[in-house]
Amino acid sequence: MRVICMKKILIKNGNVIFTNCVKQADILIEDGKIVQIGEIKENCEIIDAEGLYVSPGLIDIHTHGGNGYDYMVGTVEAFKAATTMHMQHGATSIVPTTVASDFDYTLHFLKQFEQIKNHKDIPVRLLGVHLEGPYLSLAQKGAIPSQYIKNPQKEEYMRILDSSSNILRWTIAPELEGAYELGDELFKRGINASIGHSSAEDFHVHNAVVHGFRSVTHMYSMTSSIVRINCYRHPGINEAAYLEDDLYLEAIADGHHLPDTLLKLMIKNKGYDKIILVTDSMSAAGFGDGLFYLGNPEDHHQVLIKNNVGFMPDMSSFAGSVACADQLIRTMLKIGTPIHEAIKMMTLNPARLLHLDHEIGSIETGKKADIILFDEAIDVKQVLVNGEIKYKK
Repeated sequence: MRVICMKKILIKNGNVIFTNCVKQADILIEDGKIVQIGEIKENCEIIDAEGLYVSPGLIDIHTHGGNGYDYMVGTVEAFKAATTMHMQHGATSIVPTTVASDFDYTLHFLKQFEQIKNHKDIPVRLLGVHLEGPYLSLAQKGAIPSQYIKNPQKEEYMRILDSSSNILRWTIAPELEGAYELGDELFKRGINASIGHSSAEDFHVHNAVVHGFRSVTHMYSMTSSIVRINCYRHPGINEAAYLEDDLYLEAIADGHHLPDTLLKLMIKNKGYDKIILVTDSMSAAGFGDGLFYLGNPEDHHQVLIKNNVGFMPDMSSFAGSVACADQLIRTMLKIGTPIHEAIKMMTLNPARLLHLDHEIGSIETGKKADIILFDEAIDVKQVLVNGEIKYKK
């Protein structure tokens, strides 16, 4: 009888970040999964994590690229370059995010993603695709190309949905005609409908939740707030989202998009369990200042990087970030967030939103061994994906 030897790795002496605390423990990995946690003696490959934190791998559910590449380029080269850089900064699971483009190119990108998602050269877990648009508010377009913004068109979005099983998220402005019907369709398919780039009033937000919307895309960035109409105050997304317990709120905690006060306000109102840290990183992540392309390369849609943040060239709005996942954790620690809560915002919380928390998002027996090791400065020293060492500094 043939005996199959499963590779074992034992991580010892580390300060393990669990969902509710940090404590020293050993972690035994076998066949890509966590099989034992505690004080362990095992004759196998050992990773000595003394003096380091041992954390679940970070999950970025809103990122457009990095290392000079936008994911919408749609090649293995682009995905490998961008994901490798983000992995070296702690991201082990990524949801590549599109920018609104023409219908044919969207279908083309989804087809390319199907070919790329399990490619041997991609070092991270590609969970699926996040479509940001085109069903958005023109008044809240931010860096989205205005020529593609439109109301939901059922024949169009059904063709997109039926063309791919890889769509995990879709950012939509719920005040648009037909948006609730689209929300119902996404909820039926188990796809996260997210409120974003929207001029919605409070009642739109409440109705959106009824129709299956479960998150807000980059809170305070292209999301509506209180306006006065004939002396009466009309609350927007930024107010109504706090009243909806089912809504998760994205936060671009890069140190630029959101001041400390707003990050603290989000925590005070939603708690640690309903905030998800996202980079919203673009191709310029990992580079310095200059002009870079965003989205479909055929659109030649440029954004300006200045002082480590993206702007539209006319400085009318932000245009994504150049942050990686580790920077988000540092930002949250700086405002006094306990480290296990900061990590939860980029591990268990996004995993729960995407209904993947049975596999990833925390260090528990039976879950996939996506694990990172870093020091007090959140400097990533080692990365394991599916129990394989993908990076060692």
